[in-house]
Amino acid sequence: MEGGFFPAIWGTVVMTIIMSMAVIPFGVLAALYMREYAKSGWLLSAIRISINNLAGVPSIVYGVFGLSFFCYIVGGYIDGGPKKAGFTPWPSAVWFSALAGLALLGLVAFAVSVLSGQAEARRSPFRSTLRWGGGLLWLATLVGIVWLLIKSPHFEGFYQAQLPNPTFGKGCLLWAALTLALLTLPVVIVATEEALSAVPNSLREGSYACGAGKWQTIHRIVLPYARPGIITGFILAMARGAGEVAPMMLVGAIPLATELPLDGEFPFLHGSRSFMHLGFQIYSLGFQSQNSEAAKPMVFTATLLLLAIVTLLNQTAIWLRARLRKRFETSQF
Repeated sequence: MEGGFFPAIWGTVVMTIIMSMAVIPFGVLAALYMREYAKSGWLLSAIRISINNLAGVPSIVYGVFGLSFFCYIVGGYIDGGPKKAGFTPWPSAVWFSALAGLALLGLVAFAVSVLSGQAEARRSPFRSTLRWGGGLLWLATLVGIVWLLIKSPHFEGFYQAQLPNPTFGKGCLLWAALTLALLTLPVVIVATEEALSAVPNSLREGSYACGAGKWQTIHRIVLPYARPGIITGFILAMARGAGEVAPMMLVGAIPLATELPLDGEFPFLHGSRSFMHLGFQIYSLGFQSQNSEAAKPMVFTATLLLLAIVTLLNQTAIWLRARLRKRFETSQF
């Protein structure tokens, strides 16, 4: 299917849904950590300041980041391995030596974690040091795994046969959705944290008094009570992501697509395809058309369609929030 508004409508809806599925879990988990688990201190303050700063970054900066990181580095690595992503692989002997060292580091991290659990059970004065040490060792192990993957001399990509025509090393639906997920992540985190803060502490204390653990309290009491506020953050993120144009210009949107990103061909969802977006269509028709006067009716139509889609998605989320709130209220005693 080529041209017209249907591919643009379809691409906008699919991209918004994938973006929402990517941003909601990470945003909710980050807010849960900051509100329920993290202790007040300079680290938590630095994280909150960083989130507030990210919320004010222009969207085109996210587009440049998505193009450089997702398209050129991650996509290039998927297509042709470390060399295509711009990394020099290690020699095999060095790589296997690093693998052995990483395995040893993982064993040490596991041993320290076990000792920290025993120290906490015995109320040892070193339990805090052991817990922090175990966390840092696990973090170093994770970083080492990523670095070994980057420097692997035994991986040459999944789509090397298609090179020099890139499969994922270019703008596409997947990278566009992930870029917009990063753009809307601060909105979800802030809204979710506010919703969690609005849960009365008496509910938590009552749950603890009944013998429930921390995760049971969060899962059974806090999250259901905060669910309407979490969905509010989801609505705000979805509305902003669906209307962004600047990042789309760099990471996947095109004025004319011959294939849909979601169709009846296996695997049905084609994340490596470029797509049409209504916001980009408005820009293309209104400012890149050779006859802008003749394109005005199409610009107005595309604008109306984009507003209608954003409104429909928002109304659907608001209806879901109202149902969940009503269900929660009727379940109280």
